[in-house]
Amino acid sequence: MQEQPPPRNPVTKHVHRKEIFWQIAFPLILGVIAIIGLAVWVVWIASGGGDVSQAADASLIFLIIPTMLMAFILLAVLAGFIYGMARFLRFLPPKFYLLQGIFYRIQAGVQRAADKAVEPSLRMKSARAGWQTIKNKLSPRKTRIDIPDKGSQEL
Repeated sequence: MQEQPPPRNPVTKHVHRKEIFWQIAFPLILGVIAIIGLAVWVVWIASGGGDVSQAADASLIFLIIPTMLMAFILLAVLAGFIYGMARFLRFLPPKFYLLQGIFYRIQAGVQRAADKAVEPSLRMKSARAGWQTIKNKLSPRKTRIDIPDKGSQEL
């Protein structure tokens, strides 16, 4: 057995029904009447031997008007974006210049820290290379003569 939902407030139910009619049903009925009226008008013009091009022109106007309205809305949105970008372009460059200076300082600090981190290793390798050079200069050189292979010919 299903439970019955609690009864609704009759005053708010009446207000709700009235709003449904005026906000949904009435505009829908007006739209249907307008479309039927336009269709009857076009048929009456065409069947009366009148100029059908007038009806075609009127129909074309009715098709173009919603498209134009949407185009004007998009044009207004685009104009708003352009205006906003123009305002931003006056405001943002000085702020980005300050931000760029901050990042340059961060970069310099990171570079200094990286240089200090590898300095001991570089000193050791540099000292070893220096001692190796001194050792090579002080020790007698053994001259080595390269003799080409018999199979290879050098020009």
